[in-house]
Amino acid sequence: MTHNRTSSAFMIAGLILLIAGVVSWQAGWDLPLHRLFRLTGTLWTPRVVRLSALGGLLVMGPIGLFAMLVLVLRHRGGDALWLFATVASGRLGVEGLKLLVMRPRPPVIDRLELVQSWSFPSSHSAGTMMTCLALAILVGGRPALFFAFLAALIIGWSRVALAVHWPGDVLAGWGIGLLWLGLALRIHRPGPVRLPSAAPSRGGSTP
Repeated sequence: MTHNRTSSAFMIAGLILLIAGVVSWQAGWDLPLHRLFRLTGTLWTPRVVRLSALGGLLVMGPIGLFAMLVLVLRHRGGDALWLFATVASGRLGVEGLKLLVMRPRPPVIDRLELVQSWSFPSSHSAGTMMTCLALAILVGGRPALFFAFLAALIIGWSRVALAVHWPGDVLAGWGIGLLWLGLALRIHRPGPVRLPSAAPSRGGSTP
């Protein structure tokens, strides 16, 4: 799939998810979905909290910085700058949107993790989608894209399960992540990072 087709697919899917998140909120679907998917203080709660933390800036940030370092060492400064600009600007945009919308989170009594910021959109969902997909594009191949989508799906689910986000927040977060990455691919087309090939044998191959 070319970068233009990938960019278009990301932007279309992102717009659909963003609209779905807004509709879920405004149509009142978030409350029944919240009751359906949230955990209720089970033994799994600490595990889900640790899992959910993987989508936060304290984990995604160092992963992105490490990837940038690898790119710089491979003389791919343009791709490193693209990765930083895409993820950093996307995360700042999500935080700004939170302050603009100021949607309250689900009731405190339901939450299984202490979070104080505004709810819409989910920065964990958007950040994981942007970071993991950007890295997958740099790695190249469908398996990388599959695992990137899977990571974003799991992190988004965990935010709803812990009742720190409404389902519409997560849908919108995924959508914004896809939209932003699609736009970034229109500006720059990063190539896959190739591992160095093994040196050819001096003796040649045997018949």
